[in-house]
Amino acid sequence: MSRLSEQKEDRPFPIITVTRRIVQILSFFAVNLIALELIFSIDLSVFTDQIIPYPFIHTPRDAWSTGAGMFEFMLFSLARGEVPYLLMGLFFLIVLITARFFCGWVCPVGFIQDILAAIPGKPKRVKIETDKSLKKVKTYIIVFLIIVMIFFGAIWNINQQLWVEWKFALGQFLERPLAGFSLSEFLFNTLHNKIQIIWQGTGDPLFDNTWQVLGFIFYIVILILSAYYPRFYCRTLCPYGAAAAFVSDYSALRLGRNPVKCVGRRECGICEKVCPMQIRILDEPFEGFTGEGECILCGRCKEACPYDAIELNFG
Repeated sequence: MSRLSEQKEDRPFPIITVTRRIVQILSFFAVNLIALELIFSIDLSVFTDQIIPYPFIHTPRDAWSTGAGMFEFMLFSLARGEVPYLLMGLFFLIVLITARFFCGWVCPVGFIQDILAAIPGKPKRVKIETDKSLKKVKTYIIVFLIIVMIFFGAIWNINQQLWVEWKFALGQFLERPLAGFSLSEFLFNTLHNKIQIIWQGTGDPLFDNTWQVLGFIFYIVILILSAYYPRFYCRTLCPYGAAAAFVSDYSALRLGRNPVKCVGRRECGICEKVCPMQIRILDEPFEGFTGEGECILCGRCKEACPYDAIELNFG
């Protein structure tokens, strides 16, 4: 029997996965107070208005909470001609210290994608070059939004009346610039409202226009793809993921490989096979890998490594 086979047979209890699932479940309910209200038939509205949203919740005022995401506040501030130094500093500080821990352990949208990915069985992978190209899409989205918000910020400082006219013409875009790019918005607002209309039988139309229909279909497709390609939304579309990836690449917290224990891709490569973000771990430095900031510190690679070669490093 080979060394790898022996290691597989002796694989311990998946303590990292179990712990992460517990944290994700608790975080899901902590973010979505309405779920607790429905389950236990209690009124938690006194807490709802006091919630300070987590920095990774980038869509505001959905059906499950009344807070706005830090990232959306930052964009809205730019649209008002202000530079949100405090929020920017807090965002950078959090990511520099924790990397993308929140993405892997706390984010409810990530949790839902993890559940979907567990349904079909063996996850699929895209080609390396295709994966690199797809991961750039979210960067294009956030760069586009920042440029647009700065443009409207300039208009605010020059002609506020013109700004108000644009705001009226664009609907909620200036106040909720990330809503159209947010799976959180779809799951906890759009989908929730559609289900509520059907359940209550009010007779209200499900969609007001063709764009809403297309947007609904688009995110249903994203959810289906997330069932076969782990963390598909996180990898390709999440605006927070794009901004966090840039900062996380310089974070002090990261996973690394022990060069004495790691046998490489030819004899093993299990770490890369289980990585939901499809990071080429074995092409990265031993002292720490981030996959250009894409690592969400889920610990799948550490738990699956038959040689115990993956280590959590800080500093």
